[in-house]
Amino acid sequence: MAVPDYKLSAILVGHSMDVRCVAKTNEHCILSASRDRTAKLWHPEGVKDYAAIVTYKGHKNFVSCVCWLPPCEAFPEGLVVTGSNDNTIIGYSLRDGSVQIDLKGHENAVCNVKPGQESGIVLSSSWDNTARVWNVNSPQMAPLVLKGHQAAVWSTIVLGNGTYATASADKTIKVWRKDGALITTLTGHTDCVRDLSLASSETFLSCSNDASIRLWTNKGECLNTYFGHTNYIYSISVNPTLEHSFASCGEDGSLRIWQAGDCIRELRLPVQSVWSVVCLDNGDIVTGSSDGLIRVFTKDPLRYAEESVLKQFDSDVENMISASQQEIGGFKLSELPGPEALLEPGKSHGQTKMVRRGTNVKCYSWDAAQGAWAEIGDVMGTQPPSEGKTMYQGKEYDFVFSVDIKDGEPPIKLPFNKTEDPWVAAQSFIHKNNLPQVYLEQVANFIITNAKLTTLPTPNNGFADPFTGESRYVPGSGAAANVGAARDPFTGAGAYVTPSAASAGVTDERPLIPHDSYIRFDQANVKAIHDKLKEFNSRAGNSAELTTEQLEEIIKLGDLNTVASEQTISLLKRILEWPKDILFPALDITRLAVRNKSVNGQLFDTSFGPKFMEFLLSLLTPDNLPANQMLSMRVMVNAFSDLPGEMMVLAARESIAHALLCLNKLSNNAQIAAASLTLNMCVALAASSGAELTDTTLALLPVLSDAEAYLRALVALGTLLAESPNKLIIQTKIVSNTQVHNRLKIDCNNNSDPKYKKIASCSQQILRLL
Repeated sequence: MAVPDYKLSAILVGHSMDVRCVAKTNEHCILSASRDRTAKLWHPEGVKDYAAIVTYKGHKNFVSCVCWLPPCEAFPEGLVVTGSNDNTIIGYSLRDGSVQIDLKGHENAVCNVKPGQESGIVLSSSWDNTARVWNVNSPQMAPLVLKGHQAAVWSTIVLGNGTYATASADKTIKVWRKDGALITTLTGHTDCVRDLSLASSETFLSCSNDASIRLWTNKGECLNTYFGHTNYIYSISVNPTLEHSFASCGEDGSLRIWQAGDCIRELRLPVQSVWSVVCLDNGDIVTGSSDGLIRVFTKDPLRYAEESVLKQFDSDVENMISASQQEIGGFKLSELPGPEALLEPGKSHGQTKMVRRGTNVKCYSWDAAQGAWAEIGDVMGTQPPSEGKTMYQGKEYDFVFSVDIKDGEPPIKLPFNKTEDPWVAAQSFIHKNNLPQVYLEQVANFIITNAKLTTLPTPNNGFADPFTGESRYVPGSGAAANVGAARDPFTGAGAYVTPSAASAGVTDERPLIPHDSYIRFDQANVKAIHDKLKEFNSRAGNSAELTTEQLEEIIKLGDLNTVASEQTISLLKRILEWPKDILFPALDITRLAVRNKSVNGQLFDTSFGPKFMEFLLSLLTPDNLPANQMLSMRVMVNAFSDLPGEMMVLAARESIAHALLCLNKLSNNAQIAAASLTLNMCVALAASSGAELTDTTLALLPVLSDAEAYLRALVALGTLLAESPNKLIIQTKIVSNTQVHNRLKIDCNNNSDPKYKKIASCSQQILRLL
């Protein structure tokens, strides 16, 4: 029999984060569950298209699994059932998404939900090491608990003989009687068992992190073991249209189709993690993956995607394979462990681990008190250097010198480009390595001699204009905010105002994207901040009130060249505990202070950083004071001045994106802050992925009425589009958003008003990239 030629049929765009599970209904529809806290129902439209007709909301955390429960006594129209990292299971009306049941009982995240054989029965499994059997006809009835595994239970099914089977991270499969008594424990897999699927009335399949698939009898005999995947296998589904056939997917970014024990077709996707697979009744195969997309593959030529879409898909796959060969810290990306490495507990507090997620690498730290791995942020990879260049810490340099500072200790690396001022490079080297200032001249002359500089470059002042990279300015040297006519928005007195965003004032019309610089808010009226801190200090209460000398030390933190002591940082932390109605000057000095390397490192380290980020996010709720909202965003914008702050903000990007989209009635300055924060996150992540931020940027653009804020959000969108390896995904998301797409078309012709000239230029470039 000829091998079926499966090809891409459709790409379903709608989720903003990983699609962790796909399932089918009895009406040829597709269900999907995502880390964006929603599930969706996709209805077939025409020959090969699908439309998202219902979005199911209600969970407070990631939706990890979804299934269709057929009609039963209590719910004659059936239920869409979801499980979440919030430890709950919710049942929804299929047609309107209204919540029908809310099942609580699991003590940890729900990994999997599936329908049972009997009417109204739902099976669930969890990170709490148990599986449960629920009867939704009697939701008040306590569920049957299957307890005995030593680690998370990833999957549960009902076998053909009516017994239950559970798959666990403890590497075993257990078979249970209907009353919950354990029958037997099946061993053979050498790593976590991730999914189970019924193969026939007498047999079932299992897949594992050991990259193998096993076929078992209901009595526990292993009939065969299949190999083909090169990494963890996450999901498996029997194909009803091919005899003895099933599909599997996993961390090697592939979908594999099997028949009679042989892998007859491998389809590589342009992602690292293919989380879930389900075979439809018409033979089509559906996948959910880490790029937030659902893909449908078919063997029917009438349902193949357009030729241009197929070519783009193939190109994206080639780019993904190429990216997987990049090296980070001497390791190939493909050689680093996947997310399941986090199932193994750390050996000591503070131990770090690099984990591959798609083309990104994330760093995690073991928190012994919590007994969990805490995400620190992204590890930035390196690309092969250009001819004549040397790669160092992810950037290309003309030279990377080895400087011997002290006998008996290894030399320190000093990177340098010929376009740099050697004195500026020397000063940066001294600050970075905490060397005495007296070394400045010696290091600068070392650079001049060894780089063989005959003419020195024209000095610049550090940071490029956020949009063109051309006009440069000295941080903090802009004109102070005009405070003469301003009044304190909360007391009605004084002359304090929160600072306006720095205006680049650039008139050249060179391309605005791609973008490789971070925005910072440097301008401030430090005297006004100082006066307001003194005024509010007296209102802080005896326990929080500081002396005049202590306030002076805090003010000094706003200077980029200040070396911050732990004592002064402790004082800054104290004023950040002031009541929220007097907090804004403390936030204002903080957003200046985090530009300083030593302050950035102490506020965003792995011990205080997560708490600090949680505090900043707490100020972004809609009921907070507008000034606190704006300055919290500006603190996070300026956090990108150094790596600790950048990593901590990126680690919280999901919560930040959610908070930004919940804000309303933003002032112009707050809009600029929100757009700048979005832009900085997009710049940081565009080259590695960026697709996850596209939805945030697209949702933000329509609510921005300030021209400067709108421009910055446009640059963010253009940066993602120009730099991301997932270009097709981003293109699809933009084109699908008719409001933004139409606005781009209108703005690209609006060259008459100088205020909108850059917006027109940026819009034109985005449309060209589409």
